[in-house]
Amino acid sequence: MKTGYLVATTLLGLASGLLEKRFVSFEAIAPSDAHLSITNADILVAQDDPIGVHIAANSLASDFEKITGLRRDVRKLLPSNSTGPKGATLDTAIIAGSVNSSLVRDMSARGAIDISDIRGKFETFKTAVVEKPLPSVSRALVIVGSDKRGTIYGIHTLAEQSGQSPFHWFADVPTKKHSQIHAIPTTTVHGEPSVRYRGLFINDEEPALNTWWAQYHNASRYPLDREFYAHVFDLLLRLKANYLWPAMWKSFIKPPGNIFFTDDPGNQQLADDYGIVISTAHHEPMQRATNEWNETEMGPWDWSKNKANMTRFMDEGVARAGNNESYFSIGLRGLGDQAANTANAIEMLKDVFAVQRGIIEKYHGSQSAAHQVWALYKEVASYYDAGLDPPEDVTLLFPDDNAGNVYRLPTEKERNRKGGTGVYFHFEYVGLPRSYKWANTNSLSKTLKELLHAYYRGATQIWIVNVGDIKPMELPLAFAMDLAWDASRIDFATIPTYLAAYAEREFGPEHADEIAAILLEHSHLVGLRRYELVTPATYSHLNYDEADRVLARWKKLSARAEAVYEQMSEEYKPAFFQLVYHPAAAGALYHAVNIGVGTNYRFALERRNSANAVAQQVLADFERAYDLVEDWDAMLGGKWARMMSQAVYDAVEEPKMWAAPSRDIVANLSFVQLRQDTQFSLGNLGIRAEGSLSATQQGRWAESVDASMPTTDFAPRLPVMDRYGPASRYVDVFMRGNHRVPIRWELDPIPVEWLTITPTKGELSRDTQSDQRLTVMVDWDRVPAGFNDTLLVGIRSTPAPFPYFDQIRIPVANTPAISNPTPGVFPETEGIISIEAPHFQQSSQSEPTQPHFEIFPYLGSRSDSGSIALRPFSASRASPDAARSATARFPIHLFADAATMEATVYINGCLDTDPGLRMAFSLTLDDAPANFTRVLGDYISNPTVGMIPPEWLDHVADNVWTKRVRLSLPGGTIKAGEHKLVWRVNSPEVYLEKIVVDVRGGAVKASYLGPPETRTIL
Repeated sequence: MKTGYLVATTLLGLASGLLEKRFVSFEAIAPSDAHLSITNADILVAQDDPIGVHIAANSLASDFEKITGLRRDVRKLLPSNSTGPKGATLDTAIIAGSVNSSLVRDMSARGAIDISDIRGKFETFKTAVVEKPLPSVSRALVIVGSDKRGTIYGIHTLAEQSGQSPFHWFADVPTKKHSQIHAIPTTTVHGEPSVRYRGLFINDEEPALNTWWAQYHNASRYPLDREFYAHVFDLLLRLKANYLWPAMWKSFIKPPGNIFFTDDPGNQQLADDYGIVISTAHHEPMQRATNEWNETEMGPWDWSKNKANMTRFMDEGVARAGNNESYFSIGLRGLGDQAANTANAIEMLKDVFAVQRGIIEKYHGSQSAAHQVWALYKEVASYYDAGLDPPEDVTLLFPDDNAGNVYRLPTEKERNRKGGTGVYFHFEYVGLPRSYKWANTNSLSKTLKELLHAYYRGATQIWIVNVGDIKPMELPLAFAMDLAWDASRIDFATIPTYLAAYAEREFGPEHADEIAAILLEHSHLVGLRRYELVTPATYSHLNYDEADRVLARWKKLSARAEAVYEQMSEEYKPAFFQLVYHPAAAGALYHAVNIGVGTNYRFALERRNSANAVAQQVLADFERAYDLVEDWDAMLGGKWARMMSQAVYDAVEEPKMWAAPSRDIVANLSFVQLRQDTQFSLGNLGIRAEGSLSATQQGRWAESVDASMPTTDFAPRLPVMDRYGPASRYVDVFMRGNHRVPIRWELDPIPVEWLTITPTKGELSRDTQSDQRLTVMVDWDRVPAGFNDTLLVGIRSTPAPFPYFDQIRIPVANTPAISNPTPGVFPETEGIISIEAPHFQQSSQSEPTQPHFEIFPYLGSRSDSGSIALRPFSASRASPDAARSATARFPIHLFADAATMEATVYINGCLDTDPGLRMAFSLTLDDAPANFTRVLGDYISNPTVGMIPPEWLDHVADNVWTKRVRLSLPGGTIKAGEHKLVWRVNSPEVYLEKIVVDVRGGAVKASYLGPPETRTIL
């Protein structure tokens, strides 16, 4: 895998235009005359091409000037002189035009370029180096688009391949300088797009976007005008997107909030000039912003009471849109993203549809003459499920659940609708169970899974992604738009390759692989749980070192990002700060504060002196987090001030928990009295064995009840050590008394030669270290056969009012080595077996065309190796019996008989997208018959979020569904020895991440991520 990754990185890293075949280079390759230097070439376009082509051509001229330092002209040729510019002959030129322009028609008529392969296609372009394309041009790079946007995409792709990032303004990516740009003498064809309409939704604009834009203009409020939207349109087109739901959030300061159509009356026309299709959000019908509705003047937003005014309101929206390219949202919801106020929504909507389509007919000649979309968002989906079906030409827009799980996808009948189907997907959200909009917390692999399913199932008419303020969602936005442009170019195994190409485009080749690795790890870590849903208690501070392991990964990530940042030139630092360093550093600090609060609480319960230091570190990290906010505000002279100032640090329990906090807080820090001794019968030396609560239990003590010196009921006891468990365990010794008095401790002689503990003695003090970790290891080759006992290791310390003595308990079970094990078998250890799903064995070699399990690397929050699911996708859906018959088998080994076992399976977050194929799974033992169980329960209605499975509200934030399965055999007892877990599913949309088996009952300890994978015998 590593080798393939490096090779792929090298291959794709050559392309700064991420998914496009290259047609430019920066040095001539022999024979040198085959390449065409376009370093200082003028740009020729047709006067009769749409204005969006001219805008793109002017952008290209500006981009090339930044790249080469050379100015060039953009010449608009009239039909009368489409044979070339008047005057002297041009040796070289860049010619761009659509197939219907006079310029391209002339070149085609004279046989200079063949356009038959793109004519009639949607948003497609081709490039070629052409000899004598026009009588007055000797040689040219010719870009021909099948239509307006195809031409625009070709122009922007040339700019991107030459050194201009799509994020040149929105993330301040510097232009790559080149002294030479050469067109490669090859013909390339790009398109058609995988998804017809692709774009973003600017949403939830407070407090970041609106406040930033006002600050940008030194104002308290400032409209999102043509200046703002010109940057948005430029970004969209450079990402090969074409579709926008404009900003629309309600505001009380100043009311009524954002209105794309009237905040700047030129916004709508500017969009059409650029080539952007304007639609409106799911609750904004017919090109009207709901903020335009004034109840004082217009009456209630109630169809049954105010139909005439509401009809007039919608009529005005269609009239205002004129002939601009529009996608009309139809249907009716309440104001403010609520259900409509009606007793019979279905009958109301039938009438609404009829009225709305009548308006469209009035202005466009027929009811189907203009694009229309009905978003099945929240409660609206239940109306469709109940039988409300709009006309065939209306696009059905299926949403996700606001948490990144697509709610529904088209059936075969639905995918054949004339209007098609699409997907509305969230990268940020305000609402239940908790808002998440501060930072990018989107797993790329999870995004890929959900959107690829939409592509496979034919939901390809519209993909609209909710990006909130646009920043800091640059990476997931680019990823989604690249996927929508060409879904065949990205799969799970090539995510690192994609990230390396992205990193090279933005920052150059020197650090591309390391940046890609940083972004990949960030994607995995945010996929564990979104920031806003992480609390001090999310990750276990007791079991499996879970909290410490998660925090260590975040800290390592932040350190790697900082190391690259320090090596970046000053020119690149602002972009790197925005796209790489801040996501890693801010995420690390957020986890440091939250996990630190939990650690501080545990240390305080243990009466550790170091609890105070942890509390102080939490406060320091909290302050450093705001330093990052101020660093962001100061960057580039304050260009992005207030964009990342949203509060996010919060308490565990407050009213209105779904909403974002209005100001950062740190709560629930604990302190111990450092000058005070612990009760004399316990002493000032504390001991905590890994996974043990003994130190916490000793935080409360009754001398007449609790034995001490040595402790008995609450003694430090390690988990059982066996040859198949962790290679080492640890014990912490710590100060829990007067910090002014150092403590010297020492172990008694180790009772057996095959056990080692390091160190064996030490000193604790406030000036050196108040905590010390001891590592415990066993040399299994020297342990007597059949040994199964608890070793007692004495520990003493001074000074103490009474001779301090306690004992560390170390259970050791010398489980026998397995003879002739099946390669890949997982032996039980500590009474559990934990297996990451990709480490399965196929039951038999299947034909590639038949349903079988495949590995999906990088997809998983409970697995570092990915997930498994059925493929081929379509064949697995088309052949239910074959799908249910495919198996993945996991060999396990028990060291003693068991009556029954309980397994927990971790299934990557998902919803039932097909009403005719509810997801189900089966986990059985050996030859036991399959026992299929639904992944999710029957959906229930929630007044705020619509129809949801019963597990959703409490567990959707976990990003997995955990399901428990009782494992047994027909004969009763599960004998010691080797067995096989057998996994089956009925749908290719069920992705298994991990299986954890509780072999002995109660052996699996509580944790968020589940036990790490146990050892396997290869």
